Amino acid sequence: MDFDFSSDQYLLRDSVRTFLSDQWGPRKLRAAAGEPTRELWVGLSGLGLQTLLVPAEYEGVGLDWVDLVLVLEEFGRALVPGPMGETILSADIIARFGSPRQRADLLPKIATGDCRFAFAHAQTGAGHTAAEVELSAQPAEGCWHLQGKKILVPGAQAATHLLVSARGPDGVPALYICETGQSGLLVHPHRAVDASSLLCQVQFNAVSAQPLGADPDRRALGWLLESSTLAAAAQMVGIAAAALDLAVDYARQRTQFDRPIGSFQAIKHKCADMLVALECARSTAYYASWALAQQDAAAVLAVSMAKAACGDACRLVCNDALQIHGGVGFTWDFDIHFYLKRGKLHEYAYGDASYHRERIAQILLDGGIAGQPGEIPVT
Repeated sequence: MDFDFSSDQYLLRDSVRTFLSDQWGPRKLRAAAGEPTRELWVGLSGLGLQTLLVPAEYEGVGLDWVDLVLVLEEFGRALVPGPMGETILSADIIARFGSPRQRADLLPKIATGDCRFAFAHAQTGAGHTAAEVELSAQPAEGCWHLQGKKILVPGAQAATHLLVSARGPDGVPALYICETGQSGLLVHPHRAVDASSLLCQVQFNAVSAQPLGADPDRRALGWLLESSTLAAAAQMVGIAAAALDLAVDYARQRTQFDRPIGSFQAIKHKCADMLVALECARSTAYYASWALAQQDAAAVLAVSMAKAACGDACRLVCNDALQIHGGVGFTWDFDIHFYLKRGKLHEYAYGDASYHRERIAQILLDGGIAGQPGEIPVT
């Protein structure tokens, strides 16, 4: 049995890599200075990436997570900020759980690149699970009103819409859609360790919104959280791969005692350990993407395994890559610090390795199967 990706899947990956190597990366990050760039969005949407997970009947490409994981890995390798990755996941959620009217209104606009989504979920003083959602959603005349604050929202300044996790009067956390640009919606960029990640704080003051689907549906939030967790893991694989490449290139060029430092056994062993960690983590991300695409009963377990493994590997590879660079690795002129910072953000997004190892242990103690992502309990 052939477990490799198909030639078409590799062609998609190579197309994304070629575009990003020409149009993005650390060189453009420096020029962007932490501000959204429309050129990147136009280029990526021109490739049709925002519709990868949308079925063909809704003007999408009709692919699945096995195809998407390679794209997200390239996003990590090139340090792509929001809101493209968030729009891809939001389009999938709308196609799965949205009402017929929401699908008809939003999916064609996403397909043309006119609609950009960000996911507002994290909160001050609360965890990342659905059970800890605090933002309030109250019914109003003809709509719902959102009240509260979200933090660490990637790409909110460039988004036209937000998918917001909120708790309705019945106490059930669910997803709500709201348009940006409303008077009660205030977006403030964070002063984050990685300014290029475009993280924002969003304040909701009686902001008009509508529930995703005919009624607030807790399954949609569960699915989006699992998808976002796996997306962070896949991007950490790309980040670690790029950091390893930078370390190897530097070890070939930097000389000491009239020899490249890469010829020294200590550096060789360190690079070998980095590669082993990277490939093991990559395998867990690929397996989790297959499980999610198949809606396998062990998908939730696989996602947590991938997040834990990729978080550990990304931290190890980025830290060791910085050590191979030596003191200059901390300076602005070298690129390794960009990958260290972005990797650290993804490492803690949607739970770090310690959280997911505890989650894996709990799943196994409860019988080994957690159910499909859209059906998991929000506790």
